[in-house]
Amino acid sequence: MTFSNRRHHPMLAIIVSIVALAMSHRAGAGGYEWGGLGSRAQSMGGAFIGLADDWTAIYWNPAGLTQLKGLGAGFEFSSPHIEIKDGDSLANLPVAQMDTRFQRDVFVRYVPAEPTSFSKDKVRYDFYIPAGAGGHWEVAGLNMAVGYYIPAGYYIDWDDRIPYGAGTVTAELFQELSVVALNVSLAKQVNSALALGAGLDVLYGEVDYEANKIVANSGITDYSYGFDSGSDGTGYEGVFGALYRVNEKVSVGGVYRTGGTIDLDGRARASLTLTSLSEASDFVQKFRHPATYGLGVAYRRATNLIFTGDWQRTDWSEFDIDVEYDTPGTALYNQDYSADWRDSNRFRAGVEWRPVLRWALRGGYFFDESPLPDKSVSLSNIVGVDRHNVTLGAGYEWCDSWFIDLVLHHAWGDRRVDGVDYSQRVYSAGLSLSHRF
Repeated sequence: MTFSNRRHHPMLAIIVSIVALAMSHRAGAGGYEWGGLGSRAQSMGGAFIGLADDWTAIYWNPAGLTQLKGLGAGFEFSSPHIEIKDGDSLANLPVAQMDTRFQRDVFVRYVPAEPTSFSKDKVRYDFYIPAGAGGHWEVAGLNMAVGYYIPAGYYIDWDDRIPYGAGTVTAELFQELSVVALNVSLAKQVNSALALGAGLDVLYGEVDYEANKIVANSGITDYSYGFDSGSDGTGYEGVFGALYRVNEKVSVGGVYRTGGTIDLDGRARASLTLTSLSEASDFVQKFRHPATYGLGVAYRRATNLIFTGDWQRTDWSEFDIDVEYDTPGTALYNQDYSADWRDSNRFRAGVEWRPVLRWALRGGYFFDESPLPDKSVSLSNIVGVDRHNVTLGAGYEWCDSWFIDLVLHHAWGDRRVDGVDYSQRVYSAGLSLSHRF
């Protein structure tokens, strides 16, 4: 029962409807900034800041655009398959035991005789996503590019039914977050060694949330609860990059994304038949898309062999909850507080080897820290785990102008909080196609 009356931005809404299909980013239920943009870069473990020599430079390091000659374009398609486990499922707690600020659990036990928890502790999802596209050209001594990519995404679709009295308790939870960046970038070769680049991201964000609980035919106390909200809006961030060629074999790069605040306009509704509560209101939420930055190095061991390494960081400590309702009530109340997340690091390494003309083989690894504190880990929020990632890929060039790149990606992570085990497993495949005109 999705319920929204949002003020959509037509062009951005069309783009989001195309690229978000079933969900947004390949991070899926995992969180932000998964492998990055482009099958080639991902197959090198996402260690691409110091190389950035194809159309995906709009994401990795806009200074890298100076390495591209003439006119070109690229497109990426991704298909992640995700399994998430919360060993405690979702709790059914009395109000006094809930900390709603951190969304540890969302369902309230209004009658003491109700079960204290649900039983479904695992969810699986399959996504098929056009994850990015871009084009680049040269004009008046500058390299320019436009494109889109999906820097952020989260998804959960959970439901369960458990016996209670003579009947059942049925619960449903749906959450979806997608952020799409529409990018325009330019770069300039300052001298023979140094290139600088800058870009502007127009960020379109969309958040949908729905939670329902129905107690039926119990012979004790039957009731229903529902909360439904939807919102969307735009914001902006700057992207700045530098690429320095130390010598013919070594180049180093740096990138900084400023982050930005997305102003989400939406509408929410809450109801509880047990108390005859029924509330509805428009609201504004300020969603802080965090700043990210990183350093990278590329080492060309030979004409057919490249090693890369990156360090990247996201300022998740900036993330907070800021919601203001036009008509506040008991369930729809204003919120403004820190989410208590911590800054997270990613460490990446990759290799590309060209054994014969036109073919390339690639591999990589990266480690991704979770920003979530223990109190926030749950299927009702995010199952945040530190993730290990292994990537493999291949590329082929034909007709001196067409390039196809494939990537296979496996990620895994586990976490134990207060005796409860949480885990993520991801298997993903991606394909990028690019053309030099």
